[in-house]
Amino acid sequence: MPELATYALFAYRHEAFVTEAIRAVARQTYRPLELIITDDASPDGTRQKIDEALLDFPADIPVIRINHTQNHGGIPAVINAAVRQASGRVIIFGAGDDVSEPERVAWTMQVFADARVAFAHTAVSVIDDVGKLVEGRQGQGHGDAALSMLGMILGTDVPIIGASCAYRADVFRAFAELSPRILREDVILPIRGLMLGEGRFLSSKLVRYRTHDGNLHSPAQAQTSADMVQRNLKFAGDRAASCVQLAADIANVRAKGRIVPREMDDFLRRETAYSMVEQRLLRTRSLLVRAGQVALAWSSRRIGTAKAVKLFTFFVTPFLYKQVLTLRIWLSERKRQMRHG
Repeated sequence: MPELATYALFAYRHEAFVTEAIRAVARQTYRPLELIITDDASPDGTRQKIDEALLDFPADIPVIRINHTQNHGGIPAVINAAVRQASGRVIIFGAGDDVSEPERVAWTMQVFADARVAFAHTAVSVIDDVGKLVEGRQGQGHGDAALSMLGMILGTDVPIIGASCAYRADVFRAFAELSPRILREDVILPIRGLMLGEGRFLSSKLVRYRTHDGNLHSPAQAQTSADMVQRNLKFAGDRAASCVQLAADIANVRAKGRIVPREMDDFLRRETAYSMVEQRLLRTRSLLVRAGQVALAWSSRRIGTAKAVKLFTFFVTPFLYKQVLTLRIWLSERKRQMRHG
């Protein structure tokens, strides 16, 4: 008999989209399936739209509602609350503004039939606010693949979009709940998954990922360099909290006798050094002093060249960030083409 799957749908200010997201869950071909849907105190009509969409929801999919009375200001609290209620061994994430294809849960559960798998994510189609395809697919050029800790650390694995992820339930229960300062759950949770088991990438486009003005990450082409810098610096607290959390997670799994590759320790040292310099720069007003701090961190080898360039651009020449980022993306793509060509 198939095992129960949990679909966790997270909504906030998704009045225009959440009905379609819920209907996509209703169209899933897999059973048994439960839906946990969270509204993080949306100030618009999101909760009413959820109520209306659930009126004709399939009776064979039990629904658990979590309606926060106060907004938590980020994804950790809503994830923690949903996971506490989940009954499935596998928890599949969905955003209230995205759309899952009908076979998403079925294909995901096939992957997790291998008990070694603790984490999986899929390719996505990118759509706009009216559902029109606006670019190619995330993961283009990649087939189904096993994911590695080293590939994630080096950035050679396929980039992860949180709303396309699924996790074994013990990825949450074997560790402390997510800190409220962590904004990038799609960094810390995949690493936890790879600490406990194996990861998979599905190249089929099983999620329609929507871009619109309300996204945490809006399309880069719509932003100025200053906008992009400010958005990135919003994650400074996340980076600091993630380093603390990752250190605790590594100690946790090693205490249980699991092997964590040495590369993870090196990664943590680099990320911690970067975060410490970033926090210092945030407290410094003088551009000249900022430039000196970046140069000192680089010359003393606390941070590498790429990190130094990034911090210098953020804190000394933010008006150049968009051009620098465009160049980095171009160089990265050339490197990827040479590696696969």
